[in-house]
Amino acid sequence: MSSTYWPKEIKRADAVSPKTGATRRMDRLRSTLQQVDPVIANRAWLEVADALQRITERYTR
Repeated sequence: MSSTYWPKEIKRADAVSPKTGATRRMDRLRSTLQQVDPVIANRAWLEVADALQRITERYTR
């Protein structure tokens, strides 16, 4: 893949909807974390989950 693949994909997804853009960003994170140590990947996913939970709580009040 070229270095412009993900930015183009995310830009296209953002044009569809914010949710689609967020999903593509998560896909990019997933592909990146497959290449690192599993302990680091798990820690990153826990941090992402915490951040998403805070965002969800903020916007559902």
